[in-house]
Amino acid sequence: MLLLKSIPPVRCLHKAVQSARGVAVLNAETKKCFRNPNKSSPLTHLPDYTFMDGRVTPYGSNQKKRIMQQREIAKQIVTLSKEMDFAVERHNRIEMEAKEAKQKLLREKLKPKGHLLLKKTQ
Repeated sequence: MLLLKSIPPVRCLHKAVQSARGVAVLNAETKKCFRNPNKSSPLTHLPDYTFMDGRVTPYGSNQKKRIMQQREIAKQIVTLSKEMDFAVERHNRIEMEAKEAKQKLLREKLKPKGHLLLKKTQ
C-alpha cells in the first residue's frame, strides 16, 4: 500500500474529464497547459541563415505557406468586418424606416377634431 501512494500521478495534458453535467472540465492536475514552442518563436519565423553581404534570405520551407495563410486570414477578417458593418447599418436603417412608417401612420390617424379643426382651416 505504501508503495502505491509514493508514485506520483500521471499527468495527461490534453484530455478533459467529463463532469456530471456533461461539460468537459479540466482536472486540477491537467489545468496547466504548456505553450507549444514550435507554434511561434524566433526559430520558426526567422531564417535559418543570413548572407554576410546583406542579401535577402529566401523563405524557409513552411515560412512561405505560413505567410500565405496569414494573408488569407487577414483578407477574411477584413471581409467579415465589412459584412458586419453593412449588417449593422442595414439593421439601423430598417429600424428607422419602421419607426418613420409608424409615425406617419399615427399622424394620418390622429387628426384634429372640434374647435381645433375649425382653427386649423381658418
